[in-house]
Amino acid sequence: MKSVPLATRPRRKERVLKQEAAGTAVLLDVDSGQYYAVNEVGGRVWDLCDGSRTLSEIAAIIGGEYDAPAETIERDVGELLTDLANEDLVG
Repeated sequence: MKSVPLATRPRRKERVLKQEAAGTAVLLDVDSGQYYAVNEVGGRVWDLCDGSRTLSEIAAIIGGEYDAPAETIERDVGELLTDLANEDLVG
């Protein structure tokens, strides 16, 4: 598993749909039928993956919205984006 570099500008794949319910976002890959559940913060990260922001910029936005140490947020956002990239949900 390769980690996503901080300068990467992740973009959601168009074939992936997002639905929210009770603080959980469900990402559905319409090609494979696979679905993935992410928490509220993960859903927000997903929304920010429009290809215009770097991983570092996304982490900074999340840091401004949630109360956690910057290092923790950057690490967690990086891990989430690595997982999403490995599942081919972001490019």
